[in-house]
Amino acid sequence: MIELKKTSKIYIYCPGKVVTGGAELLHQLCHILNENSFDAYMVYFDNVYTSPQEYLQYNLKITNNVIDSSDNVVVLYEAIFDRYRNHPNCQLLLWWLSVDHFYIFSFTYLNIKDYFRWDYQMAIEVIIKRLAYLLLKQRNYFSKNISVKELSELNAVNGYQSDYAKSYLKKNNFNKLMPLSDYINPDFYSNSAVDIGKDNIILYNPKKGLAFTKKIIERLPGLNWVALEGMDRKTLKNVFQRSKLYIDFGYHPGKDRLPREAVLNDCCVLTGILGSAGHYEDIPIASEYKIDQKTMSVSDIADKIEDILENYEFHIKNFSEYKNKTLNEQALFEQEVLRLFKI
Repeated sequence: MIELKKTSKIYIYCPGKVVTGGAELLHQLCHILNENSFDAYMVYFDNVYTSPQEYLQYNLKITNNVIDSSDNVVVLYEAIFDRYRNHPNCQLLLWWLSVDHFYIFSFTYLNIKDYFRWDYQMAIEVIIKRLAYLLLKQRNYFSKNISVKELSELNAVNGYQSDYAKSYLKKNNFNKLMPLSDYINPDFYSNSAVDIGKDNIILYNPKKGLAFTKKIIERLPGLNWVALEGMDRKTLKNVFQRSKLYIDFGYHPGKDRLPREAVLNDCCVLTGILGSAGHYEDIPIASEYKIDQKTMSVSDIADKIEDILENYEFHIKNFSEYKNKTLNEQALFEQEVLRLFKI
């Protein structure tokens, strides 16, 4: 797939000074490559030359001098696929960390027709946003756009983080598909959560599916609801370890991290069926824990939540497959990296 020489360099683009799940994954790729004697570099935006404190544990090298040669590889994630134009000679790895975020964050370069094919409402919002940039900042994002078809015809390897992304790529006739998933930083789940003790705490992500989640909170106002926001790693791990349940009824743009961090800390998990949540390969939990909002009432969901809290010891056993699969992701990810990058 990717042909390397001993002198080849691998350049991984990433926003600087950003600490997110996606950014950490890009650093993990660089780390594994360098740990296995490849020559890999982080390329930060805006001429940043230092890594965030949270990533200093990784084996990283940093550069902003990308040598455009067929011996070298450029790794781009879905929000910046348009940057392939800056490297006409390098080998390309397009890493689909998310499908939905491809559309959400590519409003400056993606063809409007592709937005209409994906989501009519989003297409209208992108047009309005581009008009605002044009009128207020004189930036024209209506020209030099890239289409999904153009991306599919590139001589690039397409790495997919989720089965959801794999299905999308196949549907849109992309070639050279390779699995390139991710893994959860062990800092989020070291120590046994069971030894710490569990409380009747329900965790939720306020950035996704909040309108529907609020209906459930209103139905169960006496329970302890905690929004996962504004927490550092130590605080986040602590709240995971003390909680019995994590719910997420929003869209899942890729194989999301919060559900996996939850299950690693022995939380039960309830999701919707949007995006990767609708793929058993991405979230391997029984259908009774995947909620279809169109067919299940708020009252029934509330009953399910109360049952999980009251019978936690019974329900948590049903998440062993999901937890074990997540525990094995680091070894699998390294295998995928070494399979993809060969000298």
